[in-house]
Amino acid sequence: QTTMLLTFTNKAAREMLRRVETLLPNRSKGIWGGTFHHIGNRILRRFGEQAGLNPDYTILDTADARDMMKIALNEVDIPKDKKFPRAETVIRLLSYAVNTQTSLEEVIRSLDPRLIDYTGHITEVARQYTMRKLEMHCLDFDDLLLYWRVLLTEKPEIAEILQNQFRHILVDEYQDTNRLQADIIDGMAKAHHNVTVVGDDSQSIYSFRGADFSNIIDFPRRYPDAKVFYLTHNYRSTPQILNL
Repeated sequence: QTTMLLTFTNKAAREMLRRVETLLPNRSKGIWGGTFHHIGNRILRRFGEQAGLNPDYTILDTADARDMMKIALNEVDIPKDKKFPRAETVIRLLSYAVNTQTSLEEVIRSLDPRLIDYTGHITEVARQYTMRKLEMHCLDFDDLLLYWRVLLTEKPEIAEILQNQFRHILVDEYQDTNRLQADIIDGMAKAHHNVTVVGDDSQSIYSFRGADFSNIIDFPRRYPDAKVFYLTHNYRSTPQILNL
C-alpha cells in the first residue's frame, strides 16, 4: 500500500516529492508522484493488456498526433472546402470531448458552431484516427487518462487492485481538473475515500481545455465526510498589493 500524489506539471511533481522527502526522510521511495499522464502511463504499462492495449504501446507527442490526424483526414472523403478544419482543430475538438466526457457533436456545437455542418465528417475522421492508433499500438496523451478510466469502470478486478494499492491520494491544483480526471480520482478512491485535494476555485484558468471548477465546488458533496481547511494567509503578495 502506498500514496499517490498528482499534479499538472513535471516541475510541480518534482517539488511535491522534494517536500515529501524533507518531511519524511527515507520514506518517500515508494510514493507515486507525477502528472496525471505520467501516473496513467505507469498504470497502463502494468495493466494495459486488460484494457485491450499492447503493453509496448508508443506514446504520440503533439507532432506525432497531428501527423496521424492528417493521415486520417486523407483517408476520409471530406468536403473540398477551405472551411473544413485542419488536423490541429480536429485534435483540439476531439481532446476536449474526451476530457469533458461529452460527444464530439456537443463539443462542436458549443466550441465551434460554424463547423456544425461538418459534424458527420469530423466524427468519421476522429474514428479513423482512433482506429489507426489502435492498429499501430499508439496512444496519445488523452488516451493515457481514457484507458486508466476504462480500467476503473470496466475492469472491477483491476480497480480493486488499484484501490487497495493506493490508500491515500493527494491532488494539487484540483480546480484545474476536468471531468475525466475527476472521474479517475473518484474511481481510485471509491473503496476508501482517502482523498486530499488542494486548490482555489477562483484560480481556475483552464476551462478552454476542459477544466471544470465545479469539481472543487462539489467536492464536499461527493465526499460528505471531507473536512475543509481555508488557507487564508497569503505568502506571495505584499500587503499593499492585497489591499489594492
